[in-house]
Amino acid sequence: MSPRPRNRANKPLPDNLYPANGGKSYQYRHPVTGKFHGMGVSRLNAIAGAKELNTMLIPDNDLVAKVLGNITVRQHAKWFMDNIAPEREYKASTLQMYQVQIRKLEAAMGDVAAEDVSVQDLAQLLEKYSPRTANQIRQVAVDLFRVAVSRGLRADNPAEATLKRKEKKARKRLTQDEYDTIKTMSPLWAQNAMDLALITLQRRSDVARMKFENIRDSKLYVIQEKTEKYDTGYLAIAVGPRLDKVIKRCRDDMASPYLVHRRPERKVKDRAGMDHWTQVKPQMLTRAFAEARDESGLFDKAPEGERPTFHEIRALGIKNLRDKGADPQKLAGHSSAKMTSNYDSGHDEIRWVEVSAE
Repeated sequence: MSPRPRNRANKPLPDNLYPANGGKSYQYRHPVTGKFHGMGVSRLNAIAGAKELNTMLIPDNDLVAKVLGNITVRQHAKWFMDNIAPEREYKASTLQMYQVQIRKLEAAMGDVAAEDVSVQDLAQLLEKYSPRTANQIRQVAVDLFRVAVSRGLRADNPAEATLKRKEKKARKRLTQDEYDTIKTMSPLWAQNAMDLALITLQRRSDVARMKFENIRDSKLYVIQEKTEKYDTGYLAIAVGPRLDKVIKRCRDDMASPYLVHRRPERKVKDRAGMDHWTQVKPQMLTRAFAEARDESGLFDKAPEGERPTFHEIRALGIKNLRDKGADPQKLAGHSSAKMTSNYDSGHDEIRWVEVSAE
C-alpha cells in the first residue's frame, strides 16, 4: 500500500510544513529525524523557511532522505512494541490484545506514513468491527498515536477523535437455580472454586491463587492479580460461616498449598506457570464450568458466545449481596460503584430503592 498524498488541507503548503495550534501557527517536520520545529505565526515566513529547509535537507536527487522522513504506521508500531511496551510491563493478555489489534491496523494502513493517517481512515476501519473489537482497536490506536505525537511524528492524535462504541453485553446472566444445577454436575474441586468465587466475588485467577497460608486471624487475604500492579486490591476478607464451610471442604486428604486443587492424570513437576503439581490454572476453571454447563442442557438454545461463563459467577455474587442490602464494591475490589453496577446489570429483577418522605 503506497503512502497517501498529503492531506488536502495541507496541499497549498510546501512539503514538511504543517499548521499548528488550530491553524494559528506553523511547524516544520524534519524529513530525516521526523521531529517538529516551530515556524512562527507568519504564513509567508513559514512557507519561505520551509522551502529553504527542504532545499537544504532534501535535494532533488536525494530520494533516500525523503523516504527516511516518512515513518510508516508499521515502523512506528514496531518501535512502540520494542521500546514502550516493555517499560509498561503489560500482562500477557494485554500484550496479546495489543499485538492482535496492531495487526489489524497494519493490515489497513501499515504502509501509510504515520503523519498522514486521518480520523476518517480510522473511523472507516472501526466501522468494520463489532463494538468490543472496535473499542480495542481504538484503545491501541489512541496509545500508538499519542506516542507518535510525543516522538514528533505528527501534531495531533486522530484516534482520540473517533467515537467509542457502546458494547452490549451478549452473555446471559446466571441465576441461582442455574448455578446450583451446574454446580451439581461439576467435580468437587470445581464446586469449591465456584463457591469461593460466589462468596468472595473474586475473579477466576484470584480464586485459583488462593492458598491456605493466606488464611490467618479468621481472614482470607487476597492480592488481586488485576490490580496489584497499581498498589490496590489488597483484601482481608472476613471468614464467615459460609466461607468457612467451603474452606473446610477444601481441606481434603490431598496435600496441596492451594484451596482449589486437583489430582491431574499425570503428576508432572515444573509445569509452565505452576509451582505445585496439584495447582489448577484459571483456564481449567473456565473449561470445567463450560463442560458442566453444557452437560446440564440449560443453555442448549443459546449461541455458544452467549452462554454464561465462570466469570458470571462473580456477577451473581454481586447481585446476591445487593439483594441482601449489602454493598459489594469493596469486596469485589472495584474502584468505582459504576463498575460494580456493570456487573449487577442484566438481571431481570427490578431493584427498588427505599426512600422516605415527610
